[in-house]
Amino acid sequence: MRVLVIPCFNEEHRLVESEVLRCVEILQCTVLLVNDGSRDKTLDVIEAIAALQPDLIRVQHLAKNVGKGEAVRSGVQLAMSLGATEVGFCDADFSVNATDLLRLFDQLDSMPRIDAVIGSRMAISGSNIERSLIRHISGRVFATLVSFTLHQRIYDTQCGAKIFRVCNVVKKSFSEPFVSRWAFDVEIIGRIYAGNPQTAEFPSVVELPLLRWIAQPGSKLSLGQQLITVFDLLRIRRSLQTLK
Repeated sequence: MRVLVIPCFNEEHRLVESEVLRCVEILQCTVLLVNDGSRDKTLDVIEAIAALQPDLIRVQHLAKNVGKGEAVRSGVQLAMSLGATEVGFCDADFSVNATDLLRLFDQLDSMPRIDAVIGSRMAISGSNIERSLIRHISGRVFATLVSFTLHQRIYDTQCGAKIFRVCNVVKKSFSEPFVSRWAFDVEIIGRIYAGNPQTAEFPSVVELPLLRWIAQPGSKLSLGQQLITVFDLLRIRRSLQTLK
């Protein structure tokens, strides 16, 4: 059973009904829309979408805003309690489309030894990756710092497209609150590696370059918050050391 978690905070004008329905159809999955204490009409919007296919689209309402990371964690925990064998998450703006999400799920299915497949925004031949120059540069700097933090070569930890196999390591990785509001992706990957160290031949996490990523306006992560997130890496590193 596949479940796709979509965290939603003040997404009244960005969440597109047709994209949610397309994910259900193409991925053959259940979609879980998590309302993270939105202050606009997001809850009304996602409940209306869920009503279109109530058996396959669910709503989880968090009365208080807890941040993207904890909204994702709450959604993943609910998905696992519903019997999910594979669970992923993506952003509500659908910068990544259903076709690429399907590629991530299929990659996980083809590699039974791995725990997760994460999308990477690599601007290579045959792909259509549209990001601002500033976002790209800041992302490369952040990725370098993440590699030092995790002691792993990972090109893009912050891409909002990740798929996980529901196993003991993944369950444990989502069992405790994250220490960072925005760099929770780094924590998830770090926790998986800490809980299930593998050789280079059998990595725990595999990256898959996306074919398409179109950055949408209205990002909730400002450049100032990105700088704060960099300092969060120190807290993440300390938290991961307790797991070893």
